[in-house]
Amino acid sequence: YLRREARALDAAEERGRVMFFSERLHCAECHAGPLLSVAFPADSARPTYAEAFRNNGLYNLERGAVVYLSGERTRYPCPSIGIGEFTQDVQDDGKFRIPSLRNVAVTGPYMHDGSLATLSDVLDHYARGGTLIEEGPSRGDGREHPAKDPLVSGFELSGAERQDLLAFLSALTDTRFARSDFE
Repeated sequence: YLRREARALDAAEERGRVMFFSERLHCAECHAGPLLSVAFPADSARPTYAEAFRNNGLYNLERGAVVYLSGERTRYPCPSIGIGEFTQDVQDDGKFRIPSLRNVAVTGPYMHDGSLATLSDVLDHYARGGTLIEEGPSRGDGREHPAKDPLVSGFELSGAERQDLLAFLSALTDTRFARSDFE
């Protein structure tokens, strides 16, 4: 598919591709281009950090669990708070570089901290519009993080649509590259 081979995708993968690039799901707003990431463009144009780093609603610490970074409250768990660690701007907490989806089916666990075990968990996260953690030190509703990207707004998928989207994501795997005997 990424080499533009006309028959690279089967029917389910093609339906998943259409959903992935639809305005309904907004996936391609962040995952576009040959590496399926706006953070790694194919041309020489460098993305702005606002384009390359986004908060996807993974965390939003509740009031009792917030920590302080340089005297300001952060709603993101340390030690990996995102680009905010470097900019020292609390509005950048939880913003991470958008990863490539190349070989995504074989690169789990997912997110910067490995907190989502499967691609199905990732779909749950985005379908909800952010992660809800009900107990523990990271409890909170990621949908409510003040710096969450508005494109992460949630969506609904039927069971068949979910399977088609997972099939498309799996089709992004270069099985030759992923084999341990690659030469």
